Amino acid sequence: MKRKVVIVEDDRLLSIVLKKMATSMGYEVLATCPGGRNAVDTVEEMNPDLVIMDIMLADNISGIEAMKTIRNHSDVPVVYITAQHDLRIKKEATTVANSAYLLKPIRMNQLQEAIQTVQFAA
Repeated sequence: MKRKVVIVEDDRLLSIVLKKMATSMGYEVLATCPGGRNAVDTVEEMNPDLVIMDIMLADNISGIEAMKTIRNHSDVPVVYITAQHDLRIKKEATTVANSAYLLKPIRMNQLQEAIQTVQFAA
């Protein structure tokens, strides 16, 4: 049975690239979401095995805020991806349990390693 992933990314092109990466790693992509509010509802509804989450999103809810809300009902592992080199953001992101943090642009092997890290922590 394929593991399921939800991708939260507001950049359409990157969303497509991430979907291809996840698919080539054997994941079934359940949904791609552009915003935090949408991500919370989608993860709650679809119950994925993994979330790949951008931090700066299309709506007014950051990926970190969205994950904190998701944590109220799910321990799903999360891999954050961001273009933000801000240490404060990294610190806040990694306070969310069972998370990994990658800086854009990301490579396939980095994503694979991050996924393994969070899945073994799960």
